[in-house]
Amino acid sequence: MTGTSFFSVEKIGSGRSGGTTQAESRIYNERLVVTLVRRHGQLAKTDLTRLTGLAPQTITTIVNRAAEAGLLRRLEPMRGKLGQPSVPYALNPDAAFSFGLKIDHHSADVALINFTGEVVAFERAEFVHPGPEDVMAFARSAIERLRAAHPSVLEERIAGLGIASPFHPGSLGEDAVLPQPRIQAWRKIDIRAELDRVFDWPVFLHNDGTMAVAAELMFGAGAFLADFLHAYIGHCVGGGLALDHHLHPGRNKLAGALGDMPVPAAGHGNEPTVPLSRLASLRALADRLNGADDGRIWSSPDDWGDLGPPLQDWIEAASGGLAHVVMNAVALLDIDNVVIDGAMPKEVRKEIAKATRRKLARSLAGRPQPFSVLEGAFGHLGPAIGGASIPLLVKYSNDRDVLFKD
Repeated sequence: MTGTSFFSVEKIGSGRSGGTTQAESRIYNERLVVTLVRRHGQLAKTDLTRLTGLAPQTITTIVNRAAEAGLLRRLEPMRGKLGQPSVPYALNPDAAFSFGLKIDHHSADVALINFTGEVVAFERAEFVHPGPEDVMAFARSAIERLRAAHPSVLEERIAGLGIASPFHPGSLGEDAVLPQPRIQAWRKIDIRAELDRVFDWPVFLHNDGTMAVAAELMFGAGAFLADFLHAYIGHCVGGGLALDHHLHPGRNKLAGALGDMPVPAAGHGNEPTVPLSRLASLRALADRLNGADDGRIWSSPDDWGDLGPPLQDWIEAASGGLAHVVMNAVALLDIDNVVIDGAMPKEVRKEIAKATRRKLARSLAGRPQPFSVLEGAFGHLGPAIGGASIPLLVKYSNDRDVLFKD
């Protein structure tokens, strides 16, 4: 189906600031139908008519085209009600695939996901101090191996590659972990451009916090939330923002940079405030453990074993810092949800969310809508799945910013 509006969308040239053509409206409506089916799991044509306000014949045309293109699959009719049986449609998991590359201070991950966000294949490589050449060599070889192992993933079905990196040009600052030569190497190279030369599909680059919120928005708890703040706890604390069901990266692609936000110092010397990452990051936990974890928090994100009182102290400090940041975000953005995730075991993530919820309960009790503190769905896989979700979002979502802006 290459060449249809489902697969080939041209951006409007610079200078256009308003209005859409008939073709652009058709593309938007097609994407809207696919997005609504993704969000709800399955929908009949009558449901789509009600949700979109489009004419029944328009919905029939769009759904039939999407089914012919392989994006939607027809399910068994639902009987038991008056009138004709309702025929629901769902996404076809094999309609499209995408690769995600996650880079951090200790490892790199490559994930291959399908159209519904299921991880088809995954590889990880660990590094002492990752450099761009090492990461690019791993990405090329891992993608080659995963494609060879899954020959049913056809070239024309691959939407692209999304890179989630803390060494994003807009967010790379001084780093106390990477040696200066490595930092300089990351500053000099455009990894997106380098990998774009290797593959025939589009390659995207965002910071790892933005990518993690994209995973939650497309495939996790955020799919059912109109607005939410996302906090991702890794080597540093990243974050992202979703508004009105759309990813909001900001003009400089740095919206939701929670780790830099000042919070009460909580015993950090004479400093009244410190950046959130000084309290809530895995690096802050490693400092508390002082080597007692034998590197488990970096190498075993699903099972840390028993880390004792230092872990409990870190959870208390991290949740306090997160609660402070959330209070400020609520005051500024009027949101009702925060999703907390990170490269950590599920039980630790659960404890941080519970402690944050407890600290916010009294302060936010008077809001018109109950405030929710939710656990993220993906853990250490979040940035890689988020990276892979960006090509799918760009190619198949109804986000007007993605469709109609440079």
